[in-house]
Amino acid sequence: MTEAPGHDRGMRSRDAILDTATELMSRHGYAASSISMISAACGLPASSIYWHFGSKDGIYVAVLERARITLLAALPSVEVPGADVAQRLNNFLEAVRDGFQRHPHGLKLLLGLGMLQQNASRAAVAELHHYRDALAAWAQDSLSVVFDLRDRPEVSDELARFTLRTASGTAVARWFEPTTALEIEPLHVALMALAAHHGVPLGNASAGAPRPGRVANR
Repeated sequence: MTEAPGHDRGMRSRDAILDTATELMSRHGYAASSISMISAACGLPASSIYWHFGSKDGIYVAVLERARITLLAALPSVEVPGADVAQRLNNFLEAVRDGFQRHPHGLKLLLGLGMLQQNASRAAVAELHHYRDALAAWAQDSLSVVFDLRDRPEVSDELARFTLRTASGTAVARWFEPTTALEIEPLHVALMALAAHHGVPLGNASAGAPRPGRVANR
């Protein structure tokens, strides 16, 4: 089969630009990551960046789209396994922690909404909202299974937003300490308490802290 070397080189260049832009934008934010910075870091001329993406906003949209697809593909099914609420919540939180641990740039990019300048394109803002909303929908659907909240979507939505806010706080901490991991044990306790506050039946599960090592370790 005849290959198209020009097309292959173009795809490799595009991927190299995206890899570099993802690293820079997740580290410095959208506003502080210029075309010249991306060009210098990836070793490709600015003309190549403009040819592939058209503009800085075009790069940002592509970065977010790829990060969203990659991160969501790494997350498990919303049908969280477990014999009871506590086990299902453990499995869900481990999935959240491990997904963000394997894709450290993904959550940082979600925080970019507050860093966008007012002149950012509607496409960039729309893709960021799409990314955030897709992740929130996964968390809400998963927690609906965890706590059996199919008839109470407002509660699963609140639990999902609480979870993602906590995860976002971890992403902020990673800017200062890159090894920071999502602390799922206190998050487990908080979610159980929040569910109990809304009158969600927890069965034999307790809203108190799990035994040391039960959640944090596999």
